[in-house]
Amino acid sequence: MLGQLRIWALMSVAFALTAGPLSAAPYALDPKRSEVRFSYSLPLSTGKARFTGVTGTADIHDEAPEKGTVDVLIDTRTLRASDRLAEGELRGKDFFAVAKYPTMHFKSRSIRARSTTSYDLTGDITVRGISRPILLHIDLQPPNAAGVRQMRATTRLRRSDFDMTAYGFLVGDVVEIDIRSPLVPSR
Repeated sequence: MLGQLRIWALMSVAFALTAGPLSAAPYALDPKRSEVRFSYSLPLSTGKARFTGVTGTADIHDEAPEKGTVDVLIDTRTLRASDRLAEGELRGKDFFAVAKYPTMHFKSRSIRARSTTSYDLTGDITVRGISRPILLHIDLQPPNAAGVRQMRATTRLRRSDFDMTAYGFLVGDVVEIDIRSPLVPSR
């Protein structure tokens, strides 16, 4: 019995040494299932919209999260809103100006672990050609059997920081953002 335990322990150590780090892998946001949802206050309700054209990469280091990087591109032309009037306004020159600015870009600067599945991700977001710092709160699940991880990020920003000031008497300045994406191994 003791001999079998020793063999098992040696095999486990050998496997661990050949397997390398638990996870220091590049991932891609799944473009078919990723989306950025946002909401904003109106006088008697909440406006809601989303972007479905979300692509990007995430280099994840479970053993040393601070080494990770994230780079995401959002196609503003994929904007969908709860009604046609809101969608037209949001796509127009006073808000996202999708004809002139067809993409938004996020690039990380630092990552800080809050727990084994929760992180603060600091980076820069560029909207309408204007770059601003942003802090995202990330929940990242461990990989499933296929290596896919589920990611959710939340944050707030002010639309006025990106020169979206139209209808200030009707539309709140603070925008709540909710990002959801499966991350698939890109190796």
